[in-house]
Amino acid sequence: ALALSGDWGKIYEGFALSRYVYFEVVEFLFLGLSQLGIIILVFTKLSAHESDVNEMIESGEHENMEFKTSLRWDIKQDKVNKELEKTIMKTIAAFLNSDGGNLVIGIDDKKQILGLESDLGSLTRHNHDGFENHFNNIFVSMIGPEFRQHVKLSFHDINDKSVSLIQVDRAHRPVYL
Repeated sequence: ALALSGDWGKIYEGFALSRYVYFEVVEFLFLGLSQLGIIILVFTKLSAHESDVNEMIESGEHENMEFKTSLRWDIKQDKVNKELEKTIMKTIAAFLNSDGGNLVIGIDDKKQILGLESDLGSLTRHNHDGFENHFNNIFVSMIGPEFRQHVKLSFHDINDKSVSLIQVDRAHRPVYL
C-alpha cells in the first residue's frame, strides 16, 4: 500500500524532513522495515509451534501423539521385523487423514526412552541419514511421494539416547496405505 500510493509523496513534501531526505529513501526504509517485521513474525510463529520434545513426551499418548519403540527392530524377537515399518506407516497415514499429529520413535508406551540405536545398527548406514533414507524409501513405497511434503522428520537427544520426532500435517486428499 505504501509503494502504490502516490499521495504519500505529496504528504511527505509538507514535512521539514523532506528538505534533507528524499521520499524514495523514506519509502524504501518503510518497505524494508515492513518486510523485516513480517519475517520476524513468521519465524516467531514457527518457533512457537515447535514444542519441546520433552514436553510432548510428558503429555503422553493421545489422539495426536503416538509413541513407537522402533522403526524396524523388534526388541522381543531381537531382529528386523518389516511389520513394524508397516505399523509406523499406518500411524502416519492415519495422521495424514485426520488433523495431523506427532509420532516419536524410540520410546515405549510407558514413556521409557529406548533410543534408535538398534534401528540404526540394522541399517546399511548406521546414522541419522541412513535412518531418514530408509524412512523415505518405505514412505514412498507404502504411502507415496506426493504426501512426503506433509511429514517432517527430526532427531533429538534425550538422556543420551537419540529419538526421532515425526510431525505430520493433515493431507488435503485421502491417503491410502
